[in-house]
Order: sequence, then structure tokens, then C-alpha cells
Amino acid sequence: MPHSLDTARFYGTVKKRLQENGRPIPENDIWIAAIALQHGLTVATGDPHFDHVEDLLVEAW
Repeated sequence: MPHSLDTARFYGTVKKRLQENGRPIPENDIWIAAIALQHGLTVATGDPHFDHVEDLLVEAW
């Protein structure tokens, strides 16, 4: 799935909120979270980084 300007906006919002909360996560995880938020998807993962992303649906895997 190609990145769009809309995806970049989600990325920027996620990254800004994480920085404001003092909870930076790896860049690749921010992209995954942004795409999931943009499309209303759930991230199935055991990676605790995603727990810090506001409004992200996460399924423990």
C-alpha cells in the first residue's frame, strides 16, 4: 500500500503526540501505527511500543 499525503499527516500526528508524552518509538512502528489509524485497522503484535499510540487498536499476539 503506497504512502499518501494523508498517511504522512497521520504519521506526523502520531510522532508529535509520542514526543509530547515522552514516549518515542521506532520510526517503522510509527508508520505502521499511522497506516492502521488511517484505515481503521487493528495491529496484531506483541510489541509494547504500540501501547503508547493514542487511539490505536491493538490485539495482543
